[in-house]
Amino acid sequence: LNTSERGAELAEELGKRGACLLLEEIQKGGCIDTSCQSIALLWMTLTPEDVSRIRLGTISQYTIETLRLLKQAFDIEFKITPEVETSTVMMSCLGTGYRNMARAST
Repeated sequence: LNTSERGAELAEELGKRGACLLLEEIQKGGCIDTSCQSIALLWMTLTPEDVSRIRLGTISQYTIETLRLLKQAFDIEFKITPEVETSTVMMSCLGTGYRNMARAST
C-alpha cells in the first residue's frame, strides 16, 4: 500500500515524489522554479528604471499569460533570447520605476 490508514501519503513516497519533482525542475534549467516564473517577472517589471535579466527554463503557460497581462497593465515588453546550448531562455526588461506613493517618505 502507498497510503496509510487515513489516506495520507507515506513519508517514503512523499520523499520520492519530491525528489522526482526537484529533478524535473533541475532538468528544465533556469535559475528559478517553474511555478515562480510569473512572480519574478512581476518584480522585474516593478523595479527601478534599469535593465533586469533572468534565465528561465521551460516557460509555463501561466508565465505566458502573465507576460500578456504585464503588457496590458504596465505597457512593458520583455526581450526573449533563447539559449540553444543550454535549452534555457534569457529574459530582460526595463523596469517601470514603480514607487509606493502612499508610503511616508522621510
